[in-house]
Amino acid sequence: MTALEPVPDYDRDAIHVLPLSIIPLESVGIGRLRMVKNDELESVIEVFGGDNGSGQIKLSDLSMTFTSMSYKDARVLQKLGELTSYDVYSLRVHLRSLGIDVDEDQHLKLSDDKQVELRDYMSKFTKRLIMEVFGDDDQVGDFKDVLALYRNPDKTQATLKLNKLAKSLGIDVQEVPAFLEDYGDIYLSIAYYRGYLEAVQEGIIDFGLSVEEILAHPHLGKDQSLVNTCKVSLGKIRKLNKTASRRFEVFEEYTDNMWEHMDTERFQDFKSIVISNHTALGGILCILSVKLNAWMHKFPMQTSGGLFNRAEFIRVKMQRGL
Repeated sequence: MTALEPVPDYDRDAIHVLPLSIIPLESVGIGRLRMVKNDELESVIEVFGGDNGSGQIKLSDLSMTFTSMSYKDARVLQKLGELTSYDVYSLRVHLRSLGIDVDEDQHLKLSDDKQVELRDYMSKFTKRLIMEVFGDDDQVGDFKDVLALYRNPDKTQATLKLNKLAKSLGIDVQEVPAFLEDYGDIYLSIAYYRGYLEAVQEGIIDFGLSVEEILAHPHLGKDQSLVNTCKVSLGKIRKLNKTASRRFEVFEEYTDNMWEHMDTERFQDFKSIVISNHTALGGILCILSVKLNAWMHKFPMQTSGGLFNRAEFIRVKMQRGL
């Protein structure tokens, strides 16, 4: 089994990267590498990566490079390669389903920096809890202040506030820590996915404008194969974007309704709904992120590359894996 290695924050937080050091593999060499979704949404083993490119091995070719790799490891890697996303929330669901034992507390959590980055996204949801229970208390400004009550040296003040929260939820005060941990983790997952959705919007707009130019071009617009590829690719991207956006609307609507008569049972129902959407959202946003990041990397501005190069990129790269 591979020795555990520190996982870089980027790998831990990325939606398209799976650091293999967290997977119980027998082959030490493979455990030092990572599995990634490449620009064609194919799962590959990345031997090296950087600004100058990425060295990748297809899963079907692994046995030729790692000749001592066990059949068991090959089967595990094949199953991992079939997953649609490698974000920590999707992995929690997928790895349990596959029977792959991973320390979730250590390996399937976002980095501290990412959690701080997502506070603004979370605040829309956590602010409701704060206002409902603590009102305008200037000592409780955001969710981390609620958690800090457990470390409050003024035990009397902290106990009063925690009792108020417990009463509001209809639970014993001893159950509040577990509730807050669940509450924070669920809304952190929503914030994580929301961040990815917002990050691809510029790329979707840019891609759409390029497709419009291609369709209107006197020569490119007459290439029926290219026209069909452009329309299908843009249509799929927009459909995925709309599907993901609608799921966030549902989360917001459910949150508003939940707080009309908040208790732990309603929250557990909401938690189940969100978790059941993790793998679907992860898969959708992994596709959008990989494809639109590849597009924006190749053509960082609307004038970059020229229309013919953009058309060829759509024909060769963008349609693959969609």
